[in-house]
Amino acid sequence: MRNNIKVIIASCILQMKQSFSRSMFKFCIIAYPILAAITFYFIYMGETDENIISYVFLGTAITSMWSSISFSSAGDIDRERFMGALEVIFCAPTKFRIIMLGKVIGNTILGVCSMVVSFLVVTLLFKTKFTIEHPILFSISMLVGIVSFIFIAMLLSGLLAISRNTRVLMNCIDYPVFILCGAFFPIEVLPIWIRPLAYVLSPTYVLKLARMSIAGIDLYSNYNKHFGGLIIVTVIYIFGYLKFYNIIDIKARKEATLEVI
Repeated sequence: MRNNIKVIIASCILQMKQSFSRSMFKFCIIAYPILAAITFYFIYMGETDENIISYVFLGTAITSMWSSISFSSAGDIDRERFMGALEVIFCAPTKFRIIMLGKVIGNTILGVCSMVVSFLVVTLLFKTKFTIEHPILFSISMLVGIVSFIFIAMLLSGLLAISRNTRVLMNCIDYPVFILCGAFFPIEVLPIWIRPLAYVLSPTYVLKLARMSIAGIDLYSNYNKHFGGLIIVTVIYIFGYLKFYNIIDIKARKEATLEVI
C-alpha cells in the first residue's frame, strides 16, 4: 500500500510537469476558460447574475475540468504509445492502473486551475456578483464530482489503452458530453429520447448540484436525488474501471495492441 502511494505521488508530479510543458494543455486550462467565458457571457449578457453564474461560470468550469481530466488523461495513452513508453509502463512492476491513477490525479490538480480562471474571469472581468447560498453543499458536490471525474477518466484510459485509434475516439467524446450534460443550456431543451443518456454522465449531476447550491435549494429531496445519482454513477465508474483493467491486462498481453503498429 505504501509503495503504491509513493508510485501515485511520483506519477502525479511527473504528469503535472509533462502536462504543463505542453502548449495544448496550457490552452485547455488557461486560454479555453477565458475564451469560453467571454463567448458565453455575450450569449447570456442581459440575463440575471444567477443565469450567468449557472451557464457561464459553471458551464465553463466543468467543461474545462472535463477536458483537462478526462480528455487529456485519455490522450496520455496516445502520447505514451507514440513515444514507445506504453508497453514499458504496462509491464512495470507496479500495476498499470496505479501508474495511470497518478497521471489522472496530476491532470485533476491542474484541471482545478481552470475553475479558478473561470471564477476570476466572471467575477473580475464581467463584475458579476458571486454568492453561494449553501457553500458546504457546494464544496461537497464539487469534491464528489472531482472524484467521479477521476474514475471516469480511468475508465476511458483503460478502454483506450488497447485501441490504436485513440486520437479519433477521444476527439469524438468531448463535445457530445458538453451537449448532453447541459453545460451551457438546460438539458430539458434536448429531445426526450436522448435525455436518459445525460444521466449516465457525472457532469450532469455535478452541474445540477452546483447550481442548486449556488441559487438555493427549494426541495432538499430533489438535491438528495441528484446527489444519490452522482454517487451511484461514480460507484459504477469505479467498478467498471477495476473490471475493465483486469480484462485489458489479459487482452493486451494476448493480442499485443500497445504499440503503434
